[in-house]
Amino acid sequence: MSRRMAPVEEQLFVLMSGVEYGDEGLRRAFEGELRELLEQDRPLRVYLGIDPTATSLTLGHAVPLRKLRQFQDFGHETVFLIGDITALIGDPSDKNKLRPQIDSETIRANEAAYFTQASKILDESKTVVRHNSEWLGKLDLNDLIALTSKFTVAEMLTRDNFRERHRRGDAVYLHEFLYALMQGYDALALECDVQVGGTEQLFNLMAGRKLQEDAGQRKHVPVTMPILVGVDGVMRMSKSTGNFIGLDEAPEEQYGKAMSIPDGVLANYFELATSLERGEVAATIEGLAAGERDPMVEKKRLARTIVTELHGEAAAAAAEAHFERTVQRREEPEEMPEAPAHEGQALIDVIVEAGAAPSRREARRLFEQGAVSVDGEVVGDGRAPARVGSRVRVGKRRWLRIAKA
Repeated sequence: MSRRMAPVEEQLFVLMSGVEYGDEGLRRAFEGELRELLEQDRPLRVYLGIDPTATSLTLGHAVPLRKLRQFQDFGHETVFLIGDITALIGDPSDKNKLRPQIDSETIRANEAAYFTQASKILDESKTVVRHNSEWLGKLDLNDLIALTSKFTVAEMLTRDNFRERHRRGDAVYLHEFLYALMQGYDALALECDVQVGGTEQLFNLMAGRKLQEDAGQRKHVPVTMPILVGVDGVMRMSKSTGNFIGLDEAPEEQYGKAMSIPDGVLANYFELATSLERGEVAATIEGLAAGERDPMVEKKRLARTIVTELHGEAAAAAAEAHFERTVQRREEPEEMPEAPAHEGQALIDVIVEAGAAPSRREARRLFEQGAVSVDGEVVGDGRAPARVGSRVRVGKRRWLRIAKA
């Protein structure tokens, strides 16, 4: 006798939490389609595709991973699709300019690191890993002609970023049109019931529905998640701006960054950046909105939850103690990483090389703001030479001890 799935309403409450389409009518339609699928009382085939375009993931990348994990926890079949072919094109979904292309060797190097970090969120034993080169790599010119004949240029230019680039007179390249078609073909090849992605990818997911319908398959249900704002609470989370919490960062760094999040986006983080029980998340969001919960207390719970989910409870407790000692009581940490420096080397270079600032630009900003101190004294000029043995504080949370290179 087959095991029955969880009640449909219970699944819908969790699986539609945090989901956005930018249109209430679409939400009602897709929720209705998902309900119909769940009422079949069978494991659905659900997939999430990620192009391995970098070496590490952030909490922002983890938003759709958490949604995939929710499907896993309800017993659905989950596929983690490595876009080793689509990565060669470059996803234009969230870009208002041409995305640089990367080569196959770089893609292979990034892939292993991606899944290792994704496994912090997903249940590895329940995750099916596939590569879209399995089917996209076999397409010949006839296949591509047939595929492209199903879409018009006018359809492609309905995409906001393409339309805006075209309006500005910026180039829109033909290979960029192929991305949506290739992602759509992934849905067809996998014969998926549900596809998880970001809200900016809805155009690509709709292309997959069109291809499935044309081939006689049932159209999959798109489940799209909004972009997580960065720790500044304004811009999208991005490594290039230093506005991120990395899945592979140290617990103390993750905790400290979470504590820097503005109160106004706490609800956003509880919903999108944790795997807490959805009823508990809803109660937290309502309590914060009504002024019934202390934002500082909830922020510390958020920070501890993020670290616990990525590193475990012991690491989270240690990170919290470190934050309270070094930031709240402004004590120096008992241990701090060593930063090697050559004689006469500029302090700004040592800080950047040690990873205490993501770029020289960000490091200069910290110096200008008086956020860098050496042995307790503020240093405003990054060109000052680093002194072996000195203790350097960078911002509120980062500490270094200068060592001889």
